[in-house]
Amino acid sequence: SASFQARKQWLQAIQSDDGDGLLLTGDISDGRQVRTDLLWLSQEYRRPIYFVLGNHDYYHRDIDSVNTEIIHLCNGIEHLSFLDNSSTVHLSEDTILIGHTGWGDAGNGDFLNTPIRINDHRLIKDLTGLTRRELKMVLQARGQQAAIHIKRQFDNAKSSNPSTVIIATHVPPFPEAAWHNGFAGAVDWIPDFTCKAIGDTVLQMVDAYPHVEFLVYCGHGHSPGTANPAPNLTVYTGGAEYGTPRIAGKVTYS
Repeated sequence: SASFQARKQWLQAIQSDDGDGLLLTGDISDGRQVRTDLLWLSQEYRRPIYFVLGNHDYYHRDIDSVNTEIIHLCNGIEHLSFLDNSSTVHLSEDTILIGHTGWGDAGNGDFLNTPIRINDHRLIKDLTGLTRRELKMVLQARGQQAAIHIKRQFDNAKSSNPSTVIIATHVPPFPEAAWHNGFAGAVDWIPDFTCKAIGDTVLQMVDAYPHVEFLVYCGHGHSPGTANPAPNLTVYTGGAEYGTPRIAGKVTYS
């Protein structure tokens, strides 16, 4: 979590901005503090807050207990929306917002042989004490669950004929959107830093609706970048620095 001074400066920045609301793409806090931090934010910022969680938001806890806690929190706060548990958000007559936290789902690259080992598999209870093959199965199931949710959200709203679909997720859906130090798609990192299941689902949507503009907002790798996997698809990956929250950019729509 950020220091009080850092949070205060960030809050002042978003409160002074003329945006209609706030979109958070995860790594808000850690599992012990995320509910408290979201409650604080909802009390200080009275405009709509749409969010997904990130892997750090589950540290020192298990995934289902954190999700249950956050869903319960949002049920009591009208302007706080956890997209993992939300129906499609109609931001305007022509624009919808959908999303899910997602997960590094071991679908890209070679998960079984990469030398990379990330903290998730030590600090999130669901992911500890597993063999590498067992872990891969758990992660891929998480990715599929996220992809199914995003497809369901889109299917429930496509009859409204949106011209713009905004998708919020934490983990980049494609290797070309997994940025680090100015480069994307590092082969050893992409098993943990991309969600192939969401990427495949988004590409199906993009191909089926070429007249619709799809905008994906994600994070996870701490480095910013922009990718265009398809003519009507742009992926914005936000940068981040531990303890220093900041506005990554603005989401504009008609």
